[in-house]
This record gives sequence, C-alpha cells and structure tokens, in this order.
Amino acid sequence: MDNKTHLGLFPLRIFLFPGEQTTLHLFEPRYLQLSADCINNNESFGIPYQGKTTLSELGSLVKIVQILKKYDNGEMDILIECTNNFKINHFENKNDQKLYPMGTITTLPKYDFKPTVELTTQAENYLSLLLDHNEEAKTPELVSLNNLINLVNLTDEEKIKFLDFSEERKNEFLIKKFKFMTILLSQEKMVDQNFYLN
Repeated sequence: MDNKTHLGLFPLRIFLFPGEQTTLHLFEPRYLQLSADCINNNESFGIPYQGKTTLSELGSLVKIVQILKKYDNGEMDILIECTNNFKINHFENKNDQKLYPMGTITTLPKYDFKPTVELTTQAENYLSLLLDHNEEAKTPELVSLNNLINLVNLTDEEKIKFLDFSEERKNEFLIKKFKFMTILLSQEKMVDQNFYLN
C-alpha cells in the first residue's frame, strides 16, 4: 500500500503486529458501514491505538479475513488480520460522505527481525519446559517475530514501545521476558509435583 493512504479509521484499544489476528464485534452504524465498504471494495481499514486518555499516532492496518456471524439486529462479528503498522498523518472524526472517521496514514517499513542465538535458546528452553520436552519446541517457526511476541504475550503498550527499539534492544527485551517466564513456569511445575506427591 502506498504511503499517505486515505482510508477509514476505527480507533480501538488494541494494537496488532503484522500477521496477528483478532475478532471484532461491530454494532455501531458507522463501523458497520466501514466494514461493508471494506468488504465491497476489497479495502483495508486502520485501527489507531486508543490510549486511556489520548489517541496514539500509531496503529494497525487490517483486512477483514472473514465474517464470522451476522445477527438479526444488523450487528456482526468479523475476523481481522494486521498487514502493516502505520503512523497517522491526518485524522477526520467527521466526514460528509461517511459516518466513520477517515484519515491519511503513512505505513511503517516492515523489518526483518533476526533473533540472536541467545534469544532462540531462551525461547527453546521455555517451550521445551512448557511442552514437557517435546521436539515441537525446536521448530523453525518458533523464532519468527510473531511467534516470539505471541509467546511472551506483550501488552498493547509494550508492543508500541517495542516498535521503537533497535534490533539489539528487541532481542534483549525478549530474552528477559523468556528468562522470567521460564522461572515462573519452573516454579509452577515444582508446586504441581509437590502437590501430587503429598
């Protein structure tokens, strides 16, 4: 998609990375109109991240993958997938032609994340413990950025901060997360074993 694209916007308190999916329940007329326009014209829409008090300039460009359910009252559930992240240039809350907000965005360049050997090792250690030393813990898909981020379960705010990190900082951040999660999981398993032994 070209930079400075003009498109429909749906501010929400969610932030997705490319490849991530989620479901939305649509009930407001303006966003039902937005979804209909996107489906009919095969277009994407933007989800600017709605913070607690302000609208972030960053967001997720998404496409509608599937209509999951249509309700008798017109509401619907849809499955969306993020294709890119963006920065908002201009936001129009009201538009003469449309009920929903519109705006122009600049898509952010996609980066090729390269996990370090240490990060791969920490992720494998965690997965191995989680899956009780199953060989699935060492598949190549393990070290894709999406999979690593899904495993550490980043909050929306952490994802936005993560975008600004250097490659080195991204690796350090994820290594710390995996180390912490491995300690917690080890403690949980020890508690479970003691529980069964008594």
